[in-house]
Amino acid sequence: MTMEAVSSEAFERMQGRYNWQHLMLRTKYNYQLFRNPKTVANVKKAFEEIEQSFGFKIREMGFGEDFAHLHLIVEVPSRFSMNQTLQIFKSHSASRLFQQSAGLCKRYPRRELWSDYRYNGSVGPMTEPAVKTYIQKQDIQQRTLAEFS
Repeated sequence: MTMEAVSSEAFERMQGRYNWQHLMLRTKYNYQLFRNPKTVANVKKAFEEIEQSFGFKIREMGFGEDFAHLHLIVEVPSRFSMNQTLQIFKSHSASRLFQQSAGLCKRYPRRELWSDYRYNGSVGPMTEPAVKTYIQKQDIQQRTLAEFS
């Protein structure tokens, strides 16, 4: 019997700690908020704050060609459910956007930025390249979060 060396990332996956999710968030009423570079910068900043405060790791982020939705590949800490994860991303980013853009309250008088529609799917070692390719092909500003700084 031979022993093979296992990387720490592979070991974490075997232990069930590999919890990458593909998230898609859409603006309410499909408003094209992401045409505005200031809005894009504020969303990116909000997501950086979420990473630092809650321990999420964003591997990939892209804005849709319709300027009304975004995609993320996020590692979700085991202490958070998907509903909690989505609530954190939606509420924190919406709060930041409403603080930074007074005009946004005219478009969203009830301060509901994100639609109820959302998508999430598990991303494993076999599907991650396919999801990354999908995000990169349809994105107008695709980069890793570290490159936004």
